[in-house]
Amino acid sequence: MSARDLLIEYGMSHPETLLAAWLPRQRWYGGQGEPAIAIADSGLLVDDGTVVIFTLLEARDGAAMVRYHVPLGVRPIDQVWKSVILSERVIAEGIRDGTPVGIYDALVDAEAALKLWSVVDTDREVGTAAGRVRGHNYGSDAGGESSDAVRPLAREQSNTSLVLADRELMKCFRRVEAGVSPELEMTQALRAAGFSNIAAPLGSLEYLPRSGEPSLLALIQPFLPNGTEGWALALTSLRDLYAEAELAGPRDEAERRRAVEEQGAAFTPEAARLGEVTAAMHLALCDEAMPPGMRGEVVDRRMLTTWADEQTAELDRLLGGDHAALEPLRARRAAVAGRFDALRSLEGGDLAIRIHGDYHLGQVMRIDEGWVVLDFEGEPDRPLAERRRLSSALRDVAGMLRSFDYAAAAALAERSKPGGEEWQALLQQGEAWAEANRAAFWNAYTARVDGSPLLPPGDAAVTLLRAFELQKAVYEVGYELGHRPDWLLIPLQFLLGTAP
Repeated sequence: MSARDLLIEYGMSHPETLLAAWLPRQRWYGGQGEPAIAIADSGLLVDDGTVVIFTLLEARDGAAMVRYHVPLGVRPIDQVWKSVILSERVIAEGIRDGTPVGIYDALVDAEAALKLWSVVDTDREVGTAAGRVRGHNYGSDAGGESSDAVRPLAREQSNTSLVLADRELMKCFRRVEAGVSPELEMTQALRAAGFSNIAAPLGSLEYLPRSGEPSLLALIQPFLPNGTEGWALALTSLRDLYAEAELAGPRDEAERRRAVEEQGAAFTPEAARLGEVTAAMHLALCDEAMPPGMRGEVVDRRMLTTWADEQTAELDRLLGGDHAALEPLRARRAAVAGRFDALRSLEGGDLAIRIHGDYHLGQVMRIDEGWVVLDFEGEPDRPLAERRRLSSALRDVAGMLRSFDYAAAAALAERSKPGGEEWQALLQQGEAWAEANRAAFWNAYTARVDGSPLLPPGDAAVTLLRAFELQKAVYEVGYELGHRPDWLLIPLQFLLGTAP
């Protein structure tokens, strides 16, 4: 039976039309409008009366084609309408063997979600029209749990996450790509290297087509119920600092630094600990025992030239639009590009390794035992091959340093509009916080990696770091233009102020 015919048999009379209308309403959908849909594959799982149809869609929005993972649940329609949760997520109604049924997103159904855990726990395979779905158990244990133990994680963005008994977290990838998953590859390699500050994988759900590369559909990891995201901790520190600064009135530079050092919710000790953990992660990744394809390579002139070319191209793509707000940056284009061109004169000699690739305060969590690094997928807008490429450890460092700057600005944006009078009055206090935490992180990081091949000698490290920070800020400007124009000033000021 074809992938499309399976959906029709279970009550979805016109699957492409119905799914094309439903898909744009989902937060994790990356397109702009209603796409053209093709049913790439589907496979049936029936377990104790619970029906799950593993479904892969190919959605074409303009020239881009993206594959989405949409497991579907099927129940008699009276059961669906009795459930507030299911009734809100109905995709279609139809007839199955003479019985009216509702078809919906299976990940909102706790019983259906528990069946996904069962496939992983038992290393089970489910056949599909063009391949199979296979579970891999590395330590997951859902046996004996009821559907009452399954709940969705409140925040849903590009993926959908479910929690089992406050013990295990299943991250279901909605947008799937053929090839080795950086998340699974990195966490397995780091665990094997003895780096413990990760949520090591407990299981995975993989799609294996008869022809072509596999795709990761879901990953199970330990749930960290008492953890606090680094971004949230940083904002708490900053909110307290800004509130105290408002009461204190104008301060000179020394007073602003002292206020950061003496505040009760100081973040600098945590920034230093995070620098140490980041260094330990990078040292593990440069170990010669890394799997083939993940072992470090010496940075040479060719690699440095490639990085400079890519950075300059990203800047020029950004400036190629007609946004009037970018005029100040257009006027400074040569100065920013000059920072990128400086890489061409470096000698190299340090080690390019596999890196996190999207490293910031939102990707780390503080638990009682220390910092845990999460989400190794890399920047989602970059191709999979690029996200798996060796690069400088300083690219991760630059991402975290920019995150301290961003946190200071984001907490201030909660209180006032960027660029406004109140913003300007408190801006220097936020800059003092960012400077102190950047220094704490950087000093702890460099102390830990001293003597390793991770950093180039002398001033070359600073040249490389600054170029990666500017590249990150270019990305941030593009993001803010498309999503939060009021925040454009935050990365734009960094770009204008950093380039000579």
